[in-house]
Amino acid sequence: METLNAALSGAQTLDLSGGWLLLVTDWQGHRPMARYGAVVLPAAGEPLVLTAAFGPRFGPAGAEALAQLVTWAQEQGLTLRETVLSPSAFMQVLEEPDHEEIRHLVAASNPTDPGIYTRPDLRADQKDEDGWDD
Repeated sequence: METLNAALSGAQTLDLSGGWLLLVTDWQGHRPMARYGAVVLPAAGEPLVLTAAFGPRFGPAGAEALAQLVTWAQEQGLTLRETVLSPSAFMQVLEEPDHEEIRHLVAASNPTDPGIYTRPDLRADQKDEDGWDD
């Protein structure tokens, strides 16, 4: 939650109209174990890179911080996208990404449904009726 509060206060100075929130994760297909970082990409200006401190991997507070970040992004009118990286590339890219790495993150990203991150019933590790994980 501290990371979220610091990030949102830093983003207050940005003109976010027409921008994106790019979520970067290290786990595909098993969201309850995922950790997330984020890149706020204003339409103009420098991106704001948020550390990998969001998501269910960090317990209920991490899941709640991710949900609040996504809710905030929706309130700002940001387009939401997600990129999945290998765990080894995940930390390297989020520590100090250069413009080329951010371009690659954007190119590899896909639109994503905000409900995945904000609705508790979608965030939980649930089984389909046939017993397979979501």
